[in-house]
Amino acid sequence: MPKNRLKIGEIAQQRWVGPGEQVVWVVDPEGHVGSTIGPTRTAPHRTDTAALDVTVPEWPLPTRAVGEGRFHHDEWVHDPAVWAWAHAPGPDRIAARWADLFTAGRDECRLLLTNRRLALVVDGEATRPAAPASGGLLGRVRSLGQSQPDAPALVTWWEGPVTTARPEAVPLGRAVQPEWFVRLAFADGSTFEFRDAQAEQSVRTAHANF
Repeated sequence: MPKNRLKIGEIAQQRWVGPGEQVVWVVDPEGHVGSTIGPTRTAPHRTDTAALDVTVPEWPLPTRAVGEGRFHHDEWVHDPAVWAWAHAPGPDRIAARWADLFTAGRDECRLLLTNRRLALVVDGEATRPAAPASGGLLGRVRSLGQSQPDAPALVTWWEGPVTTARPEAVPLGRAVQPEWFVRLAFADGSTFEFRDAQAEQSVRTAHANF
């Protein structure tokens, strides 16, 4: 079972950050990532990146209309199964890579923001192969409870300086009451948007700690 974001934040502050570095924000994925890569829309996003060998989250699939790309602008935001969307001119751009990593990492991949870095990380235990079980059912239960002492606390899948993208709160959708998202716009022309009902407050807090 993945650790919650508060626990990940504690681990990051104790064992991942550098001297003088402070964890500002930990973001958990709360659904599928969709993508518009060039002219192609996909929901959920598909990737060739090997997925972590972890339990698949019980997230509902996007609606058929969103899954088939049958929308005009940002109507995908009204589908609660979609947590985030990557927009990129090509698969080599940062937002497209994030879509790959969040898809491969399932709910073990987190976005970490510090006063110095922007990063995608996973719990080190989730990246280790499962220990071989022995001794029947009891042996399997014991193996599940054993930690891997040589596993790093957190494994960094992607990172860049905090100036790579400045978070912005954006109201999206076509309803009277908008859906609030946090948008990260990268210099390579790609953007990554993720759902946050408290986006304005989250962004103000993040900016105050840069």
